[in-house]
Amino acid sequence: MSDIAQHLAVSCKVEIDDLDWETARRVGLTQREIDSLHYFADIESQTVYYFLEVAKLQVARDPELLTFLTMWNYEEYFHSYAIVRLMNECGVTVETATDRSTKIRAGARFKARFEEFGQTMIAKLFPKSFVALWMFWGALQECLTTQAYEELARDTKNPVLAEMCRRIAKQERRHFAYYFGQAKEKLEGQRFAQRLTRWIAQKFYAPVGGGVKTDEQGARLVAQLFPGDRILEVMGYIEKRMAQLPGMEGLDVCTTWAAKVQPMLPEEVRAPSLQAA
Repeated sequence: MSDIAQHLAVSCKVEIDDLDWETARRVGLTQREIDSLHYFADIESQTVYYFLEVAKLQVARDPELLTFLTMWNYEEYFHSYAIVRLMNECGVTVETATDRSTKIRAGARFKARFEEFGQTMIAKLFPKSFVALWMFWGALQECLTTQAYEELARDTKNPVLAEMCRRIAKQERRHFAYYFGQAKEKLEGQRFAQRLTRWIAQKFYAPVGGGVKTDEQGARLVAQLFPGDRILEVMGYIEKRMAQLPGMEGLDVCTTWAAKVQPMLPEEVRAPSLQAA
């Protein structure tokens, strides 16, 4: 069975109909959890726009890639749907995933439009390298996304939120595995693609959502999930995973980003080791 066939065999929308909504309502959500879920829902709902941007590029017309993108878009949309359902059940008023995604996209920052223009130019000028870069970037972002859902599942006192996050994280791990495997294949032996990918990561890395959220919003969300020096542990783990890819040894963009955003953060979630430095 091919790699994409394995993914298709288990692809489905995240199951939430069997969750104990009465318990979810009784336990409720903390403000930190509400803030995190709002951010997650906003970013997950934007997947359809990322899909449309990439699908229109000639390099994305590969049947296997289009198959994966369709599956990825479908699963990510229902992550947003599940999050919105949980918040509504817990008394947090929030728009539907579709309505919210439309509103968020309408307010997209200049950065989002610049990124779309930039990726279009790279895809036209360096089509093979672009696919390698895109797969690397997908793996990089999915790795952090998985860590975020798993962290929320571990920390919450709401068992329904914990179970939902575990189910979403399971799908995010599959997405990461596909991106990572493809990035390894596309980068292997391709020195220019490796150098381009590394340069882009060093210049532009930030957690997913930069096109529709401000730098401060993204930094605060990550720091709330991983307060103090925990952020360095998580970012260091991601870098170790990405260093396994050809040409990415020693890449430190995640921990560099964590250090750079410290001044944007409330004092109580800053990393003590970085402040001491």
